[in-house]
Amino acid sequence: MQYFNNLRKQIFSKFESKNFTKKNFIKIIRYSFAGGMVFSVIFLLSIYFGFFGRVPTYKEVKLFRNMEASEVYSADNVLLFRFDKENRINVPFDSIPIHLVQALVATEDIRFYEHNGVDIQSMGRVLVKTILMGDRSSGGGSTITQQLVKNYFPRKSYWFLSTPISKLEEMVAAYKLEQHFSKEQLIEFYFNTVPFGDTAFGLESAAQRFFSKSSSKLTIEEGAVIIGMLKASYTYNPLKNPEVSRSRRNVVLLLMQENDFISQDQLDSIAGIPLITKKKQLKRHIGKARYFTEYVRMQMQEWRKTNFKPSGKEYDLYKDGLKIYTTLNYEMQQYAEKSVAKRIKHLQREFDYQWRGEEPWSEIPIVLENAIKSSRRYQLMAASGASASKIKDAFNTPVKMKIFTWDGDKNVTMTPLDSVKHYLKHLHASFIAIEPKSGNIKAYVGGIDERYFHYDHVTTKRQVGSTFKPFVFAAAIEKGVQPCDMYPNELIKYPQYEDWEPKNSDYIYGGEFSVWGALAASVNTVTVQLMEKAGLDNIIKLAYAMGIKTELPKVPSLALGTAELSLLEMTRAYGTFPNYGIPTQEVSVLKIIDREGNALNTFPVKVKKEVYSPKTAEIMVEMLRKVVNNGIAAPFRYDFQLFYDLGGKTGTSQNHADGWFIGFSSNLVTAAWVGAENPSIHFKNMQYGQASYSTLPVNGEFMRMLKSNPSFKYYLEGTFRTPSKEVQAMYQCLSRKNVPRRERDTINNTVKIDSLLPIVKKDSLK
Repeated sequence: MQYFNNLRKQIFSKFESKNFTKKNFIKIIRYSFAGGMVFSVIFLLSIYFGFFGRVPTYKEVKLFRNMEASEVYSADNVLLFRFDKENRINVPFDSIPIHLVQALVATEDIRFYEHNGVDIQSMGRVLVKTILMGDRSSGGGSTITQQLVKNYFPRKSYWFLSTPISKLEEMVAAYKLEQHFSKEQLIEFYFNTVPFGDTAFGLESAAQRFFSKSSSKLTIEEGAVIIGMLKASYTYNPLKNPEVSRSRRNVVLLLMQENDFISQDQLDSIAGIPLITKKKQLKRHIGKARYFTEYVRMQMQEWRKTNFKPSGKEYDLYKDGLKIYTTLNYEMQQYAEKSVAKRIKHLQREFDYQWRGEEPWSEIPIVLENAIKSSRRYQLMAASGASASKIKDAFNTPVKMKIFTWDGDKNVTMTPLDSVKHYLKHLHASFIAIEPKSGNIKAYVGGIDERYFHYDHVTTKRQVGSTFKPFVFAAAIEKGVQPCDMYPNELIKYPQYEDWEPKNSDYIYGGEFSVWGALAASVNTVTVQLMEKAGLDNIIKLAYAMGIKTELPKVPSLALGTAELSLLEMTRAYGTFPNYGIPTQEVSVLKIIDREGNALNTFPVKVKKEVYSPKTAEIMVEMLRKVVNNGIAAPFRYDFQLFYDLGGKTGTSQNHADGWFIGFSSNLVTAAWVGAENPSIHFKNMQYGQASYSTLPVNGEFMRMLKSNPSFKYYLEGTFRTPSKEVQAMYQCLSRKNVPRRERDTINNTVKIDSLLPIVKKDSLK
């Protein structure tokens, strides 16, 4: 304390000393005033030139438009989705009744047609009456244009300076807007921007919400109700507080009369009219192909980082009214959705029957525990600090809820715990169809119902099983292996891999297999031998070149499909087969149009080069054709009567948790995945879990639907390239006499498991 007393004495002694004169004091005042003026000028200039980031430049002002949702269209011009966060329908000024404009001006800004965005007189009134005299009923000083700025550019926080900075920013922006736009344009912007509560944004939505009519048909009294809500949208909501809303309506009418917009007689007659509303539930645009449009949204978010508006700012999908035309064919999309629904509904019944009376996770209880902790209810309760016992009680207390079932949505009363179990048991699926040459995505199904299941299984990664084997075979053929080369079908221990001993899924051994026969029957023992021939590094390098983006584990089991990859990248890689070695680059967006009708840049197209030789390409196409014609994927051809040039490969992961099938014609690659959300949940055995039973039919149903529509014959009736004479000569082993007896027997035994024996006898072994 003594220290502070001494300091105080030293400071005051300066003023008391003979050296401190009146002249010194005036200097201090002058410097302080000058410094304050400089600071004020710098502060105002920093706001004017947008130092705080909220004031639009004159260039931006010229491009100012109504907020408008961007729209996503299919290739056949079907509106798929609108990127709208709000229920907003823009209307032009000519559609707005004049009495609504008059009510707005009379209530919010009577000198609107006289000022240039900032009303000095109103600001003076606010200073004297509201601030100095404390009269809050005297109104605010913001003009309609300033309110427009506030609605269009949400305020930011600047700590204790938030209010003055925001107000000054709004004044500057309002002045700039007034320099470029007419009063009528500003009124239009305002009415299309202002929120009215009850999920209604803009005049048109408000008219429909509260009166179930278009804004152009609003009466004077109805318009006064809507304008009255601008003061406080909840307080004066005519649905929630009708009497208060009616009183506010009459205040608006009185202001209109005082400013000569209506006569005294009109005021007297209208003010006595009872408030009559007609509620309408506003519905957001639900959209179609939601997994795909969400994929497009993510693509557009990347696009925004390198493509900018003329003002230099990033595009806003929710405000800038872009028209995004995609590659998706909506009719094909409907076929895909129906195919997934039909197959998974059937599989779910079989799954539930197989696990009747049991829980699929009973031996791995952590699966259920993790599902509970991942649920939204658990996370909200945990975030709020609820105790473990309270959370447990909540999960065991029955509540009303709506749940997904394959027989439609159902309103039920059940515990949240039972709800978690209900969804944990569900099988899921994804499907995609891509044109291999153009890369255009024609159909895209990320799951069974986007309302309940948000994960997009086209882009999520799962174990790929035997669908990886064609990469091994292609790498081996590049190293000189030929389709009719023979390899023993026997268990082999690999000391270089810690005595790893890969087994066949059917546990059948003996004899030999040709290379094409091993792929047709998906024989693990031969596949690993081919991996040794090709070299693991070469296989990985080739897979990357074909389109795999995920880092692949450098382990020998990779050859049998232990990697976790997405359906999208596997489909991309398979596109090299019908493309004869040229990689496929998927495309989702064809063109982007701004609101003025100008075409914008889309996505850059990469130069594509062959990733393996034309000879390898021809051999792989022929071998994958034989997988469909004579091998494990034969149901794709025969069960669905698809007698066209088709190739493909099934894949079943460990414990048959994942089923895959990727098929292709010369002009279309289709791929499907089936499995539970958690890989620990799966069918009990291979009878239902194998891909040829669980997943292949999704593709088959889709292709059969395409077959029924003549407009899609392009995707089915194209033929593969006739192999060169050199490649044709490599297939001498296809005749029955050149197939060793042990291989024939092995193929027969292998195919019996998939109920394909009649097909093999008829077609492959003659």
